[in-house]
Amino acid sequence: MKRKRENKWLLLFGILLIFSSIFIISFDIYKNTKKEIQEVELVEDFFQEVPSEVEEPIEEEEVSIQENKVETSSPTYNYVAILEIPSVGLKRGIVDFNSKYNNVKYNIQIIEHSEFPIVENSNLILAGHNGSSNVSFFKNLYKVKEDSLIYLYYDGYKYIYKLNHSYDTAKDGKVEIKRNRYKTTITLITCKKNTDNMQTVYIGYLVDKVEY
Repeated sequence: MKRKRENKWLLLFGILLIFSSIFIISFDIYKNTKKEIQEVELVEDFFQEVPSEVEEPIEEEEVSIQENKVETSSPTYNYVAILEIPSVGLKRGIVDFNSKYNNVKYNIQIIEHSEFPIVENSNLILAGHNGSSNVSFFKNLYKVKEDSLIYLYYDGYKYIYKLNHSYDTAKDGKVEIKRNRYKTTITLITCKKNTDNMQTVYIGYLVDKVEY
């Protein structure tokens, strides 16, 4: 009788454990789905109303990447541009350089000394996480091949870049940008896949721009 009672409690505990696991998994799926829906809405809002002014710091060829403390509350983003890379299914908004959410722990980050492509021969330097977290927006950059197109929607124009080359460098807080300074450039930086101490830099050059 005692053994039957113990088996009954074990069965009940097992059922409760299964239902708890289902609830946790379902809640995680709900949160991620809700975040994806919010992102789509924010991108749509950007195309309905384009910001007119963005502060643009002066470019240098060596940049630093810093990660600030993350807030626990859910932020609301106001995008100033949209980055799209069709070959890897990426379409993500970019916040203003001076926003507290301009950080790789929240978004694709505009790095100091970047300039938007309205400046001739400028370099827009963007950094993003690689990996499996919900902020790993650059997780598929390793799949981008030479001559792949990169789109930047900004101030009423779609800027079209073509990937020229990529290279690996040590992950030490500084990045040397190897580019043609006589070309308008976009630079994408992320950790190298399956490494802890290396990062990959992708260099693309502007080939066209059209109104959208």
